[in-house]
Amino acid sequence: MRLVPAAFVALCLAGTAQAGLEICNETDLQQSVAIGYKGERDWTSEGWWNIDPGDCALVVDGDLTQRYYYYRAESEGREFQSQRYVFCTQSDVFTIVGDTSCEDRGFEAQEFREIDTGATATKFTLSLVDTGGSGRPPAGGTKTGETGGSGSQVAAPVPESPRIASDDTQSTTRPPPETLPPSVSAADLSSGMAPGGHGTAFTTDALFQGCEIEDGREYCGFHAGEWKLRAYYGGPTPGDLLYALEGIAVNAPVEIEGDVVEASGNHMAVVVREVRPKPGADRDARLRAALQGDWVDAEDSRSEITVRGSEIYVRSDGGFAGAHYLRIARTCQASQGKGPVLLQTEAGGGRTNCYVIDTADGRRLQLTDPARGTALRYRRP
Repeated sequence: MRLVPAAFVALCLAGTAQAGLEICNETDLQQSVAIGYKGERDWTSEGWWNIDPGDCALVVDGDLTQRYYYYRAESEGREFQSQRYVFCTQSDVFTIVGDTSCEDRGFEAQEFREIDTGATATKFTLSLVDTGGSGRPPAGGTKTGETGGSGSQVAAPVPESPRIASDDTQSTTRPPPETLPPSVSAADLSSGMAPGGHGTAFTTDALFQGCEIEDGREYCGFHAGEWKLRAYYGGPTPGDLLYALEGIAVNAPVEIEGDVVEASGNHMAVVVREVRPKPGADRDARLRAALQGDWVDAEDSRSEITVRGSEIYVRSDGGFAGAHYLRIARTCQASQGKGPVLLQTEAGGGRTNCYVIDTADGRRLQLTDPARGTALRYRRP
């Protein structure tokens, strides 16, 4: 039996999770949980698992095959803080294929939150922790499990004109609207701190990368040109501002005011003073959305990549092979006027490679190295 919504923190914890996706209830109330994911035919939702305090439920059994899952948790007298990812549900136990026309099919359309299990995880634990009604969940965290597969190159002719994403592009990720969710206001994203108090003051346009844990440290990230900016939890950036950022969609264009604390390679540690969303400011938003998600080499299924935001994670023959930052540009020197192009730079700094985007329609991806005349061709897994 389904309960009424609950407010809590979702924490992703390392531990002895079984293979698959496990959700643990660390609150003092029973939680009714539903999940959403990309199924074989379409987006699919399942529920409900009633999880008592201190208990866990294995909601996806076996090695994870997707990076992104979605969940909704409800309990008596608490408000669930959603991210406006909509799936179909009903009050009884359900498995529903398709996430559109919910009411017309006799279901209820409800909002979920995203779970990012990471680029290579085969098992993952999500713990629900009570916030006492604050409604501000902090960043989630750590994956557990084994790694899986990676990238290769195949020669192919370059088409005369690129196939670029159209309005009906389908992706393996579900970007919410660029506008602020109801739970986040402009005031939540402004600290009132004076510029220059923690380093060199700056103002820049950027794309939001999301909030994550890396090397044991939690931060919210942005990509601005060749740089990745990190604002760390527990630092001078106010915690309330970082919590508010968690409600913003990955790839949302923003303007940032902050102070540079330190810089190394193509990374900057920053203190964020204010973030101003700029809906519609990314002229490549449609193409960028078509690139998101998991891709498998068309000729070698052992070679895979995952695009999340402005980052590409490469997996090769079952192991993690590296991470790169990406930018979309009109052209590059090597492309001799052909474009659009994808500029790919190693995470941490290094050489930047340019690839002409020949096809990116949400189902197929072809990138050509103009210097060598060879192409990388990918399909959805």
